[in-house]
Amino acid sequence: MKISILVLALLGSVFCLNGWAADVATQGWDKRFTLRAGAIAYDMTGEFSTTKSGQPKTKVDMDDLGLEENEVDITLGATLRIGQRWRIRFDYFRYSDDANKRVEEDFDFDGVIIPVGGTLDSSLDIDLYVANLSYDIYRSRKANFGIGLGVHVADFDLKISGKATVDGNETDLGSGGESLTAPLPNLYVGGVYAFRDDVLFNYGGGWMSMSYGDYDGDLIFARGALEYWPYKNVGVGAGYSYISVDVDYETNNKKETYDVDMPGPVVYLVVGF
Repeated sequence: MKISILVLALLGSVFCLNGWAADVATQGWDKRFTLRAGAIAYDMTGEFSTTKSGQPKTKVDMDDLGLEENEVDITLGATLRIGQRWRIRFDYFRYSDDANKRVEEDFDFDGVIIPVGGTLDSSLDIDLYVANLSYDIYRSRKANFGIGLGVHVADFDLKISGKATVDGNETDLGSGGESLTAPLPNLYVGGVYAFRDDVLFNYGGGWMSMSYGDYDGDLIFARGALEYWPYKNVGVGAGYSYISVDVDYETNNKKETYDVDMPGPVVYLVVGF
C-alpha cells in the first residue's frame, strides 16, 4: 500500500528531526559499503489472468494452483555510499514453489482445461530486483535521509500442465502459463537513524504507477529494520518488508495480468566497511 511507504518515511523523519544540519564528518556507523544476506517469510497472495482476442478472460490464484502462500526464501542486498551524500542501493527478493494437486472443480487457464479428478502441476518463480540512486538531503551525527530514483524489475514465470486418467490410461491435457519481465521505474525515500553507533534503524520505500509501451502497472516496495552491530564490521538485522506488484502486459492479441502482494518479516546478516 502507498500508506506503508508514507508510514516508514514518517517514522524515519521523526527520528531525524534534530534540525537541518550542515555537512558533518562521516560517522562510524555510516559504512561506505554494506552487504546483506538473509531470509524472508512471505505471507503472500497472487492472482494471474490472461485474455486472448475473441476469448473470455481466465484467471487463477495461488490457492487454485496449490502453491504455498507461506514460504521462506532468500533475500540479498548491498549499499554503496559515494562521497558523503550519494548512495546506490540494491535489493533482491525471490519466491519459488511448485505444486501437484487433484482438481476438485473444472480448471481452465491459458488453454489448459482439466476436468474434476484430473491432476494439475504448477510452478511459480518470481524474482524481484530493486535498484536506487539517492542523495542525502539531510545528514547529522545521528541520521541521514535521502530521496532518489531507481528501477524495480519484476520477473515472473508461471507454468502449468494437466493430466487426466480415462479408463485406466493417463492422458496429457497440455501445458501453458505466463512469463514476463517488467522494468518499472520508481521514486525512492530512505534513511538511517543511529540510536547508538551499534544500533541502527534502517528504512526506505519506493513507489511508481505508470503506463509505457505494452506495460501498465504499479509497484510498491517498503522496508524497515533494526540492525545490531556487535562487531565493527559485522551485524545482524530484523524487520519487515512489503512488496506489491500489479502489472498488465498487453500485445496485439493477448493481455496478461500479474497481481502479487509479498509481505513478510525478514532477518539477515550484514557486513560493512
